[in-house]
Amino acid sequence: MSASGDADEWGISERIDRLEAIAETLEDGEIGLERAKELREEADEHLDVLREELDVGDGEIIEMDAEAVDVDGDES
Repeated sequence: MSASGDADEWGISERIDRLEAIAETLEDGEIGLERAKELREEADEHLDVLREELDVGDGEIIEMDAEAVDVDGDES
């Protein structure tokens, strides 16, 4: 992420905000082809990281019994 800063400093909301800004810039269509390509590559990098961070595995929902889980944070 050369033009967008250090990748380790981006949080999820910052990445989403940046993706929205990139989309708006690309939709405006008032940039050159080279800049559009750079923005597309940056967006792809943000999307890759978000997919990894937000990975929920196979999407299977697991039901848990409240008695089996310490919902109050008390140690027994």
